[in-house]
Amino acid sequence: MAGCKPPSFAKVPCFITGKLVLDTDRERIRQKLARFLVEEKGYRIGDFVLDREIFMEIKGVKAISIVDLSIVVDGRTLMILRGGPGSVVTREAGTVAAARLLEPGHIVPWAVQANLIDAALLDVRRKKAVAYGWDSIPTRSELLELTGQWPPPRLPDERIPVERQILFSYDTHG
Repeated sequence: MAGCKPPSFAKVPCFITGKLVLDTDRERIRQKLARFLVEEKGYRIGDFVLDREIFMEIKGVKAISIVDLSIVVDGRTLMILRGGPGSVVTREAGTVAAARLLEPGHIVPWAVQANLIDAALLDVRRKKAVAYGWDSIPTRSELLELTGQWPPPRLPDERIPVERQILFSYDTHG
């Protein structure tokens, strides 16, 4: 139609990079997480890696899953954080699968699934939530203590397709 402009989307400054990013539900959660982790939990801006991708193909359908934030200290990915609107409980299995697939040599031992109000701390090795609430997210020093035994276990080869299917299902079908 003549005279129609594409919609403009609001942008907000990224707490980590300072660059403008689209103001989406996912981005609001990520910004809140990053600020909370730095200001309340002692993490450093340099600990964060943004938007890590996991490529998948299931029955000819390709998909990319995004890990919103990774906590990387001394070259070791210790925890991932994913955000999304809605119940954190319903997204836990997908986040565990992402943590099990992100690094080729080992599983990432801890994960957080969060929305603007709640968070689930996930023990990736045991594939289960161990605590709920933003305050349950470990401080930087607690995370270093929790991950002192290095490296964490490797994902058995026969589990890789299963974890990919779980992640694919969560990230493509909600």
